[in-house]
Amino acid sequence: MATLKETIRLWDEGVAACDKGEFRTALDKFMEIQDPSAKILFNIGTVQMALGQVQPAAKSFSSTLEKDEHLSVAYFQRGLAYFKCGRDQEGLRDFQESYQRLRRNALIDYKQLGLRYKLCACEVLYNTALVHFKLGQTAQCREMLLEAQKVKIEPRHNIIDRALECLERHQTFQPIEMPSNVLFRPASSIIQNLEKKDYLGKAKVVSSITDKDDFSGFEPLRRPKESQAKSLDAVLRPEGTPYRVVRDHMPNSADELEVRVGNMVFVAAQVEGWCSVSFNNKIGLVPAVCLEEMEDKRGKGDEGRIRDSKVPEPPRTKPPSPPVRPDPPARLPPLLMPPKKALPTPPEEDTGFFTPPSAPPNRAPPPLLRGQSDNGFRDNEEAPISPPARPPPPRPPSLASELPVVVKVHHTDSYTCAIRSKTGASLRDLTVMVANKFEMSEDVVTLWYKKDRDEALTEVAQEEDMADAWGTVREGQLTLWLKDRKDHDEGVSPMQFSKVVALYDYEAKEPGDLGFMEGDVITIMSQVNEDWLEGRSRGNVGIFPAGYVKPCDK
Repeated sequence: MATLKETIRLWDEGVAACDKGEFRTALDKFMEIQDPSAKILFNIGTVQMALGQVQPAAKSFSSTLEKDEHLSVAYFQRGLAYFKCGRDQEGLRDFQESYQRLRRNALIDYKQLGLRYKLCACEVLYNTALVHFKLGQTAQCREMLLEAQKVKIEPRHNIIDRALECLERHQTFQPIEMPSNVLFRPASSIIQNLEKKDYLGKAKVVSSITDKDDFSGFEPLRRPKESQAKSLDAVLRPEGTPYRVVRDHMPNSADELEVRVGNMVFVAAQVEGWCSVSFNNKIGLVPAVCLEEMEDKRGKGDEGRIRDSKVPEPPRTKPPSPPVRPDPPARLPPLLMPPKKALPTPPEEDTGFFTPPSAPPNRAPPPLLRGQSDNGFRDNEEAPISPPARPPPPRPPSLASELPVVVKVHHTDSYTCAIRSKTGASLRDLTVMVANKFEMSEDVVTLWYKKDRDEALTEVAQEEDMADAWGTVREGQLTLWLKDRKDHDEGVSPMQFSKVVALYDYEAKEPGDLGFMEGDVITIMSQVNEDWLEGRSRGNVGIFPAGYVKPCDK
């Protein structure tokens, strides 16, 4: 099975051949791909259409639709292939199916899929009209052309107007075909990654003791070539006697060398006051009066190369053998090992009371001296007062009252909510939490609970009732019921409702007033008196007349 890299390479080569007009080469490249995808099969069909192989092209487009049945452009191409084969009814069905796949869109742009082509609805309708004309269905042909004329987009679609003119003269017209070089192309980013990339680059030799050295790899102790060894030996061991320059010399001809005081040169020959010297890999003439002979303090190694006298010679003797370590002492068998000392008994836990030490075993207590009592002191001496016994540490408080409990509150008219509270909370605290949760006033909140094995609700009116309610906690959960307090003597009070609706506009006249507009929803916080209420609306809190609002409809 071909790899993905090989498939993409063949795909790219086939597209490149098609761009050059080499359709036969492009077809061969596409046919080499094993298990082709829908895009490759579409390309094969398009190239076969360009080569005039209409029947094989229709089969290729059918294979494309087997792998991607939603590809509208494949229906368009197969319909064109059927039309050229004379299979008009099948071509008509494919053109109609292609128009249905457009889903009432004016066009489909396949650029994101790698196909640089826009399939327009007017083109599909145009070819559909052509098949109707060939089948002798002139009315349907005219209807399709008029529909295509309404949705044409580009100037090249003026061919629809010319087709209507041909229809009036009862003349046929040519179909709209895709260009032969319109193929599905692989992404350029994928093509770029086919070849190996050298992100680090190639190393370059900047300096080397070897002449003309271009090796930049990682090869330790690389032996130079024979030619390089000779040049290296010439550099390390130049011919001639070493001399030191004592005077500067500037050359007056091409045969002379420039030297400075302190330079070291090697003199090969001396003739008539001129010396032939070697300096910086150059050979030239220097006056003898400018040079002074040096003592050659360098020694030669075993291979004849000059070795610097400052570098010590490698040791010639063998390294001494390591010292012999004495054998460790033999361990005694378990029976001869000295017994381990018994660990001391840990002291007894301090109970807070003084306990005298017990006498050693098998030893009688010492006799009492004359005038000494049983407590160990003489009669005329006062026994020291023993320190009072320390009281036992206080027991930690029970944590049961600090554990959180989930209080589930059922509202009779609205919904159920859960509140987290500590066990044993007072009736006042629980009422405040429930009122804040339901956004109600504390004055209208009444809590109820069910006693064990009792279906009737019992009102929590006092702290004693609240304590009984806490006794019904099961598995960390307390269930309560919430009812609105009603005044049966004076009818329904506005405080019964947590929210009210404004009947009229009210403008705040004093700093403590709450202004609102007609229709605003106000949350009741408390009742000031019979005529005034306190509430919250739009983030503001204040008092307002009770006659300006009405209860919200539940």
